[in-house]
Parts: sequence; structure tokens; C-alpha cells
Amino acid sequence: MSLVSTAPYTYTPLNLLKEGTIANVYGVVKFFKPPYVSKGTDYCSVVTIVDQTNVKLTCMLFSGNYEALPIIYKVGDIVRFHRLKIQVYKNELQGINCSGFASLTFEGTVGMPVTARTSSKVFSFTPQDQKMVEALRVWASKHISASSTLVQLCDAQPMQYYDLTCQLLGKAQVDSTAFLLKVWDGTQTVLPSWRVSTQDLTFEGDLSHIERLQSLVVDILVYDNHVQVARSIEVGCFLRLYSLHTKLQPGNSETSSSESLRLEFHLHGGTSYGRGIRVLPDTSPCVDQLKKALEGANLPVTETSTGICQSENGDSSALSSKDNL
Repeated sequence: MSLVSTAPYTYTPLNLLKEGTIANVYGVVKFFKPPYVSKGTDYCSVVTIVDQTNVKLTCMLFSGNYEALPIIYKVGDIVRFHRLKIQVYKNELQGINCSGFASLTFEGTVGMPVTARTSSKVFSFTPQDQKMVEALRVWASKHISASSTLVQLCDAQPMQYYDLTCQLLGKAQVDSTAFLLKVWDGTQTVLPSWRVSTQDLTFEGDLSHIERLQSLVVDILVYDNHVQVARSIEVGCFLRLYSLHTKLQPGNSETSSSESLRLEFHLHGGTSYGRGIRVLPDTSPCVDQLKKALEGANLPVTETSTGICQSENGDSSALSSKDNL
């Protein structure tokens, strides 16, 4: 990517936007949905932004190219949208992308390098842009609550929804509406995790490596509209899963001890509460942290099944939980 010299752009504060105009805006992400397959063939992303005027604007963005949509990782990121069309939907202003739409995304933390995330190979960025990003960072630090749902596997508790940063170790199609992801983040769940049998599945990944990691690996089932994105992810990539649901599944009915309980991980269908998947680049600060965690992980000394609960031929009760809660 490279910067280009161009005439300064004019940016409209969110409280001055008007229906029927095409505007350039800056804002802090207050809510977002990672790109997902819409009812048509395009990907869609929903982004709600706010600025120093305390006015919110929800943007519905569509593209046939997943990477062309804003590369947002978390609430508090800062975005710059060029050529955003303003319309009215349900008596509220809404932004949609139109011809020539372009976006940049920046880390929202004060003091971090001002580095743009974009799929564009050429874009403009002036000293004034730098000042606008830094001013929004300072404002957001006092007015926007950072997302508190990001946890590690060692902190996962049942019956919760949270975000997980992890590395993909293996994957397989389970059926037409469910897809298996085997992931790890260098930590181990307090309860043993439930497993999907891969015996009859076409599995992609190094099973011998996964077996060596033993209970550091968890199985995640993703459903419905997330399957297409999950299928396209390459083994070894770093991911963030949003609004991941943890459930508790009873183990062997012959024992009543707490050790028989197993922790399930599900990414349900739909996009409520920002549910989705985002591939993270190796250059992301959160990936740097994850890599350090993986390098420092306490790997199992022996290859034993202790602490790992296997389901026989998958688990029908878990696979039937494709709800849209």
C-alpha cells in the first residue's frame, strides 16, 4: 500500500449529516457485525459509529469482496469512510456504501501507532487525518467502553457469550449447516472440552500435532451463515470469533462427578450481538500477544487422553443446538 497526494477531503460531523448527500466521515466504532453472507451473493457488514457530537450513525455496507469491507477488530476502533451515502431508514439517518466508497480503520488506543487497515493499495492520509484519529482516540478513551467480552480459554465459563482470539489448527465440514474448527490460544479450559469425532469427516489439519497439544485444543462448531466464511479460512490462520456461546454438556451418565461435565463451544447462526468470524493478520498487535502465549504454553508432557472427553461419532445433542439465540 502507498500514500498519494490529493486535495484535502472535507469531513462532516455526524450531527450535520443530511439525507440524500454523499459524505466523508470519521467515527469511533460503537457496535459492528463482521462481514457475513447476505441474502444475496454479497457480503454485508453493519457498523455503528459515534463522534464527538455524541450522534450515532449506523452504516449498512455491502460488497462482493469480503476484504473490501472495513477491517474492524473490536469496539473502539476508529474508521474513516469516504463517499458514504446518507439515507433515511425507519425515521433515522443511515449510511450505505455507494460507487467509490473507501474505508480505513485504525486502532483506537491512545498512544498506539496510527497505522491504517485497508484492502486499498493506494490511499490518502494527511497530517490533518493523523490529528483527527488522535483526537478521536482521546475522546473515545473517556466516552466509549471497551469491549469486555474478550477472554482466554482458561477463563471460559459455561452459559456465556464472549469473544475469542485463537489460531486455527484444523477444520472439517460436519454437515450442510455445521462446520468444525479446532483451535487453541495457549491456555487450557478449567473443564474438559467436548470433542467432535472426525472419523467420518474430511479433515484438514495435522491431527498428530493436535493430539500432541491434547487439552489445549478445543472444538468449535459454527453454523448456518458462518459456514461459508469458516470453510474459506486457511489452517494456521489467526482468528477472532465474536459472541461465541459456551454450554455445559453432561458426560457419561454412569458417573455424577463434576469431572464428567464437558464444555461446548458454539457460534450460532445469525448475526445478533455482532456474532461472526474475522481473520486477523499476522501484523495485528493482538496476534503478537497470541503468538507469545502460544510460544509460552505449557505443552502436555505425555500423550494421554486424561482431561479430554471424546464424543462417540459426534454428539447429536450438540449438533442440534443451531439456534439463533
